[in-house]
Formats: sequence, structure tokens, C-alpha cells
Amino acid sequence: MPHALFVFAHQDDEIAAATRMKHLLRGGWTLSAVYLTDGMNPAVRDEESRQALACIGVDLARVRFVGFPDGQLVDHLDGALESVERVTDVDAVYCLAWEGGHHDHDASHLVAVAFATRRGVPCFEMPLYHGRGTPGPFFRSLAPLGDGWSARRITAREGLDAALLCRFHPSQRRTWLGLMPEGFVRLVLRRREWTRPASVERLRAKPHAGRLFYERRFGVTWEEFEAKARSFVAAIAPPPR
Repeated sequence: MPHALFVFAHQDDEIAAATRMKHLLRGGWTLSAVYLTDGMNPAVRDEESRQALACIGVDLARVRFVGFPDGQLVDHLDGALESVERVTDVDAVYCLAWEGGHHDHDASHLVAVAFATRRGVPCFEMPLYHGRGTPGPFFRSLAPLGDGWSARRITAREGLDAALLCRFHPSQRRTWLGLMPEGFVRLVLRRREWTRPASVERLRAKPHAGRLFYERRFGVTWEEFEAKARSFVAAIAPPPR
């Protein structure tokens, strides 16, 4: 039975991957999930994700919460990778996209790509949110950034089931009130799920031109992030000679 590992930063990121998780479960895959940060309130947020994953159909015995400080994952990349390395017999890895939405999301992407590269298995990314082409506090939800994406047609029911997972995350109500209007359109009305192979080459560059959303919203600059991640990225993607 094939085994897929989902690498997340925060307890609610599974909503972005819910349609893929159900798709794989229907195909006979075994799923594991690793959450790398504490979400600032692990006692509450861990349980919220457990409820959402149980609704999806994931075996909770295969779910781990690592607990690095929320907002600081880029400072703990080696430790995060070491934690993920404990998962065995993986055939594919899924993670959030390299898109500049939240610095923890991009850090978890680095960990997932490093793990997949070491294991020699494919890694796929899925969009959650980014700020390319939007001003100030505005962003795009579940919108693929760049090229190379594949769209899978989903049913309206699949999309609605994914959107309704927000109900398991009352602690993040304000976040999902912002994310879900466009997310609902993409999941339920347009009925598309987007995936693409994660690229080691993309990790050498900023996710997109201009200010990233996490620079505008969370006050973390790309230069700060890149400096902290540089040696980790170099180990995954050595610079060309």
C-alpha cells in the first residue's frame, strides 16, 4: 500500500490539502501528517486538526505534532527535518507551496523538499495564500503562483467538504473568514485542485517579485528569511559551479 506524507507548518494547513488527502485515501494510500509548529496554542490547535483529519479519514495514529515555536520555523530547519526523518517508507510527499504567504509555510516547504530529496521520492506542493499582485493587506487564496501546475477537477461536494473543515478551527475564525471567500469560489464553484512538483531550483530565488505577503503582514523580510535558510537550502540545492 503506497504511503504519502503531508508536511504542514500550522494546525489548519490541512484544509489546503484536504481534497488531495481524500483522493489518495480513495486510491488506497496510507497517509501520515506532521505539523512542525506549536501554533502558539497547541492544547487547542492540535485537537482542532485532529478533528479535521478524522473527518477527512486520516488515521490519527499517523499524525505527529512537533511543536517548534510558531513564526520561528526558519530558525529550526535542521531540527524540523530531523523530526520528519522519523517517518519511514514514504512514497510521496505533499506540502504547502513556495509562495511567500507565511514564512512558516515556506520554511515547512524547505523541510518537505529536503526530506523528499534525501529519500529520493517525489514532492508535490499545493497553494494556500500569497500576496502577488495585491496591495497592502490583501492576498489570493488557493491560487497557483507561477507555471507548471496541474489541475484536477473535483466535485462540488469535495470542494464543499474541504471548505467546511474550517468549522473545526474556531480558534482561527478570523483567518478563515479572510481566506475562505475566494477559497470557496475556487473549491466549490470552479472545482479545481492544484498541484505541481516541488522544485529544488525554485528554492534559490524569492517566491515572486515585489514584497511578499509575509513581509507586508508579519514584518519578516525576505532577506532575513533567506539569510537564516541559506545553508539549509545550499545543502538541498548546491549552487551551480
